[in-house]
Amino acid sequence: MSAPPSPSDRPSKRSSEHHSAKDRDGKGKDDSLQRDKKKAPTTAPTKDKEKNTGSDNSLSGKKKSERKARTLLTDLPLPPEPSGGTSSPHSPMDEKRAQTIRKRPKICGPRFGEIKETEIDWGKRCVDKFEIIGITGEGTYGQVYKAKDKDTAEMVALKKVRLDNEKEGFPITAIREIKILRQLNHKSIINMKEIVTDKEDALDFKNDKGAFYLVFEYMDHDLMGLLESGLVHFNESHIKSFMRQLLEGLDYCHKKNFLHRDIKCSNILLNNKGQIKLADFGLARLYNSEESRPYTNKVITLWYRPPELLLGEERYTPAIDVWSCGCILGELFTKRPIFQANQELAQLELIRYEEARSISRKQETLLLTRNVSCTLNIKVFHCLLEKY
Repeated sequence: MSAPPSPSDRPSKRSSEHHSAKDRDGKGKDDSLQRDKKKAPTTAPTKDKEKNTGSDNSLSGKKKSERKARTLLTDLPLPPEPSGGTSSPHSPMDEKRAQTIRKRPKICGPRFGEIKETEIDWGKRCVDKFEIIGITGEGTYGQVYKAKDKDTAEMVALKKVRLDNEKEGFPITAIREIKILRQLNHKSIINMKEIVTDKEDALDFKNDKGAFYLVFEYMDHDLMGLLESGLVHFNESHIKSFMRQLLEGLDYCHKKNFLHRDIKCSNILLNNKGQIKLADFGLARLYNSEESRPYTNKVITLWYRPPELLLGEERYTPAIDVWSCGCILGELFTKRPIFQANQELAQLELIRYEEARSISRKQETLLLTRNVSCTLNIKVFHCLLEKY
C-alpha cells in the first residue's frame, strides 16, 4: 500500500491555474507570431516591389520619351537638365517638359517626298511621257518644245523651267504665272494642263535640281511671227475676229482682278482654226480697284507701253492693257508696230507727234470710230473704250 503524496508533491490548484494561463498566453503569442510571419512576406516585399516597379516605369518612360524626342526632333536640342538633379516624376518641371515634347512633333511637317497622293495636284508624271518633236521658240525661263502626249496622242507645248542657274530656287515669275493660270478658265486664254519634271522621283531633286516643264495646249503660231513673215494677209473680218477674242479674254482677266501688263503680238497665240489665246502671265498681278497700291512702271514692252507708264505713274488701272490692245489693232492693219522707239522719251514723242501716214483714210476711220455700229462691230472693244 503506497504512501499518500506529501503536500509539497501535490500541485496546488493555484499553480496549475497559473501554468495553464501561462500556456494559453504563450500559445496565443506563438499564434500571433506565426500570423505575423505569414503576413510579413506579403506586405513588406509588396511595398518594395511596387516602389521598384514605379521607379523602373518612370525610368523606362523617361528613356522612351527621350528616345522619341531624339527620333522626331533630331534638329532641335534637348532641354537642359535641372541644376539640382533629377526632379520627382510629378514635379512641374517634368510635366512641362513632357507636355512640350508631346506637342513639338505637331510642327514637324511631312518630309520631302512623303506627301500624300491626295494632296498632290500636279507633278505626277515625268517628261518621258511626252515625245519631243521639235523646238518652237524661246521662253522666259527656257526653250519651248512641241511634243506629243504618249498616253492621249494629243499635241502639247512644253515650256521648260531650268533651275540650275536659279540661286533662289524656282523662278518667281514662273510661280506667279502658274498661280494665276490656275485661277483662269476662258476660251481666249491659254490653258495650262499640268506640270511635269525630268525626274521620275521627286527625291532626285536633292542631288540634281533638274528642270520643270509647264504643259500647255498647243497653238500653231504667234501673231508676231505671222506679221513678220509676210506670208499671210489679214482682212477686216480677220482683224475683227482676232480683236473680239482678244478683248473678251482680257475683259475676263480684268473681271477676275488681274492685270496682264505684257500684252504684245508675241504673247498672242493663234491656231490654224483662227482661235486666239492670250499667253505669258509672268508679269501679271492681282488688282484691287478699292485699294490704290503702287506697282512698278517698268512693265509692258516699250512699243506697247501707255503714256502714263512712260511718265512714271505707279498707280495705274486695267486701262494700260487696253492701250496695248489698241497698239495691236493698229499693227494688224500696218503689219508693223505703230510706235517704234528706243527710249521712253522718244516713245512719248512718237505717241504725241507721229502721224500714221501708212494708214489709209478708211482704216483711220475704223480705228477712231467709237460707234457700236461701225464696220468692225467689236462691241466688247467699244465697251472697254467707254469704260476706260
